[in-house]
Amino acid sequence: MAAAFPAIMMAGAAISAAGAIQQGNAAKAASVYNATLKERDAANATTQADQEAQQVRWAATRAQGSLLAGYGASGVSTDTGSPLDVLANSASQAKLDEQTVLYRGKMKSTGFLSDAALSRYQGTVAQQDSQLKAASYLIGGAGQASYAYARAGG
Repeated sequence: MAAAFPAIMMAGAAISAAGAIQQGNAAKAASVYNATLKERDAANATTQADQEAQQVRWAATRAQGSLLAGYGASGVSTDTGSPLDVLANSASQAKLDEQTVLYRGKMKSTGFLSDAALSRYQGTVAQQDSQLKAASYLIGGAGQASYAYARAGG
């Protein structure tokens, strides 16, 4: 019976090592899944910003049209002076609004991509950590088994 004890200790260490590796692989798989979701969110943020920018462009075009129609109905020339300045300012502000929407979408997308990269890194670290734990379990188990074997007179 005493000779079987070191073998049982090694089996326990092997099971602990296998469990550690399984845990690391599961953590990595979860991290990869989370990263994939963040990458999808990044793409969605960019698409949403593009759509919002298009709506800003359409609103600006309608606003410019309304200004021109109002000037035309009043008999105001839009070729020079204040009406031209107002039209130019309106177009400039619309372009700034569009660029702001796109910038916010880009920053949101970049945040999601950073989160995805961090998640992938954490998965890799968890997997490496599990491999070190597995090695530790095996080495510790071998040491304990050797000690038990030596004490048993082996």
